[in-house]
Amino acid sequence: MSSAEARKVERRRGAARFFTPRRVARIAILVALSAVGAFIKLPSPTGTVALDSAPAFLAAAAFSPVEGSIVGALGHLLSALTTGFPLGLPVHLLVAAEMAVFVAIFGVLARRVNIWLAIVVGILLNGVGGAAIMIPIGGVGLFAALVLPLTIGSAINILVAAAATRALRSAGLAEEETR
Repeated sequence: MSSAEARKVERRRGAARFFTPRRVARIAILVALSAVGAFIKLPSPTGTVALDSAPAFLAAAAFSPVEGSIVGALGHLLSALTTGFPLGLPVHLLVAAEMAVFVAIFGVLARRVNIWLAIVVGILLNGVGGAAIMIPIGGVGLFAALVLPLTIGSAINILVAAAATRALRSAGLAEEETR
């Protein structure tokens, strides 16, 4: 077997170790919770600001940033689906990718630095950064209309996730922090 083939086999084994039955079940449950949260909407011009990302932020902080990213991307798509993808599927795919990145950053900060820093950065990234990404699509007007509801929604989602993460850690149910 060549070294390139050996690396491919090792990568597959690594992926198989990551997607254990327990982890897949946990992701599925958290995506389902995101789907429920998608129906709890906050008033906004697009109608897609919802309490759908708390499970993603919880997964990132309590389990792994990768798990959180998966839950965050799928959670956003489910939330946008409930309103008929008002910005169009390509834009919502972009927002899903953005959510995956923002949730991963939150998870890394929460697990390696400090949960309070992660909360502040997460709210700013998701609230202000998420609205700013819409400027090329809808101009400053869309940014201005989205920034407040997105920031409020982000704060609620992230604070709920931080409280749940603390509870899971206290109960010994969260994975160990990697500082």
